[in-house]
Amino acid sequence: MRKLLLAAVLITACSKAKTPAVDTTATTTPPPPAAPAKLTAADFAGTWHGESKADGKDSVVAKWTTIRVTDNTGKFVYDGSKDTVKFTTTYDADSMIASSAAYTNPRTPKGPKVMFKSIGWLKGGKLTGKSVTLLASKPDSVLGRGTWEATKAP
Repeated sequence: MRKLLLAAVLITACSKAKTPAVDTTATTTPPPPAAPAKLTAADFAGTWHGESKADGKDSVVAKWTTIRVTDNTGKFVYDGSKDTVKFTTTYDADSMIASSAAYTNPRTPKGPKVMFKSIGWLKGGKLTGKSVTLLASKPDSVLGRGTWEATKAP
């Protein structure tokens, strides 16, 4: 009986442990989505017509046109105004960032000089974005926030 018990212990000790098969379908993760295309000045060339709304509101507060002058500069004109506002643009990944020079808003001609900073994205042939209006004399003072959308002129 001892020999039989010893043989059983040896057979059990020497046998290979069976490891369960690994389920590879559960651990496979899909590849991440492709990064958006990097924007360039060519994407924004030409003339664009747009409208702005106060942040969180549905009413249009301004209609305007932008005209590219160079790869990094442009002119902004409010509809109904002859005055142009110069702005500069930089491009970062899928975004364009624009900053204006100081100007007098035609809706408040007796008000203080202001400037805007804006970020936009090209989606489905339209430019959409967000902007802030700042006091030109105190650029850290936000006067208003808004959203905007523009389409390229034919």
